[in-house]
Amino acid sequence: MSMIEGPPPSQFELEKQLAEVPSSKNLGLPQQPSSIGKSKTLSRPTNAASSGQTVNENNFPGEESTIKISTEAATYIFTNKGAVIKNILLSQHETANGEPIDLVEQKANSPLPLSLESNNSQVTNILQNAYYQPSTLSMELSESQPTGNLKMQLVHSSGLEVIREFNFRYNNFMVEVETQIKAPTFASQNLTYNVLYGPGMGGKVTSQTDYIVFSGATTFVNNERLETSPEDIINEVVHRGDLAWTSFQNKYFGTALIPKEGIKSAVVKKYGDDVYVGLKMESVQSSASSSHILYAGTKELQVLEKSGHKLVRLMDYGWFGNKFAFLVKPLLKALQYFYEIFNNYGWAIIFVTIIIKIIFAPLTHKSFKSMKGMHKVQPYVKIIQERHKGDRQKMNEEMIELYKKHKVNPLGGCLPMLLQIPVFIGLYHALFFSIELRGAPFVGWVKDLSVADPYYVWPVIMGATMFLQQKLNPSIGDPMQQKIMMMLPIVFTFLFMSFPSGLVLYWTINNILTISQQAYIYKFSKD
Repeated sequence: MSMIEGPPPSQFELEKQLAEVPSSKNLGLPQQPSSIGKSKTLSRPTNAASSGQTVNENNFPGEESTIKISTEAATYIFTNKGAVIKNILLSQHETANGEPIDLVEQKANSPLPLSLESNNSQVTNILQNAYYQPSTLSMELSESQPTGNLKMQLVHSSGLEVIREFNFRYNNFMVEVETQIKAPTFASQNLTYNVLYGPGMGGKVTSQTDYIVFSGATTFVNNERLETSPEDIINEVVHRGDLAWTSFQNKYFGTALIPKEGIKSAVVKKYGDDVYVGLKMESVQSSASSSHILYAGTKELQVLEKSGHKLVRLMDYGWFGNKFAFLVKPLLKALQYFYEIFNNYGWAIIFVTIIIKIIFAPLTHKSFKSMKGMHKVQPYVKIIQERHKGDRQKMNEEMIELYKKHKVNPLGGCLPMLLQIPVFIGLYHALFFSIELRGAPFVGWVKDLSVADPYYVWPVIMGATMFLQQKLNPSIGDPMQQKIMMMLPIVFTFLFMSFPSGLVLYWTINNILTISQQAYIYKFSKD
């Protein structure tokens, strides 16, 4: 169940006063953007707690420390200010500038991923701006040390106590997060808490298919994948029921909060123009204990399936492609299989295309033979048409007899090809949306199969093979229709100039194999 609720009681939108505090310790990490290198304290109007206690919102002794956790799959940069994540770096995936993809969107004065918030603005200020005590400042996991734990603890003068534990696994995109909040001095207020991810998600990359794939807040609840656009959010949207995860996702990457214990619902909310997803924690007398999982990584089919928690539903092939997802997934696995053999996705595409062509060879053979037979009876068809211009029923009767006599079927050339269309659509979308092709080179000038050929060589070759294929087809039907068909190679050449080169490679190889089969049937096959 999903519903839009009124203004959240956290008062996060109250006026903010910014005060500079000392910059974080330098632990030898790469220079971060200015929003990382500076710490800013968000001051909110001070109101007396209903318990009679006044909280000194600026009573945050200590200084900021940065914690670096490396798991091979990702590098997490934490800060002890608020016990949150500053960066999630995917070293195996780079931006156009050659820097690691960062799944954290940096915005000044906005809460960072895994921030805690309360419906009491003073408590939120403490949770997000106080300095927690970390158990370590660095950790690097390996095969010999496959697990690791980071604990951050806060004991505040207001009586608020928080313990956050982060459990990591080697070469894994998942982090288990446990949070315990004790607030005895606020017990009468029945405080509630959320854990947030935002603002939005980093890892934005330019792609020719961005317009097809939804990028933004996505929640899987009650076995339904719900996408929430910013314009759909007034203050917050709450999702209740059988909650699997709430996330941000784009074409290639996803960051999901997965509930385990002590979570009652998911929320998608706005702070100004910034969108956050979050989990609402269960609380009793202002205290709460919960656990959840953070998944922050790639949308690779095998990785998502292995991770469980229905994360495979992060995969999105567009409205049309999702109808053929049952074919897309096995085709992606076939690509991965051949990649492990050749260590090159270009050759994997070629061999998957060959395998598909072999599987459908009997149907294609039957289709071309039927087209050849139809071509041979065309002179008789024209005679019958001239003979019975004014009697369509008689003309159709003689046509049927003609087809029976020569054992041809006017639909025989179409039906076998129609049966192959779902597979072609499946492979088309597998190549269009596959992160595996991102940054994958082929040969020569093709350095990335997920982007267009920079010199348009493969689109031109594809157009030439398509033209040759048209020339080999028997000329049947209306002359105007034949001219239109001959124009298609030109149209497709210009269309494919903006398509990923991996997709153009598939289409070209498929054309070459089809031409070979056509040539054999038309030149050497006996009737």
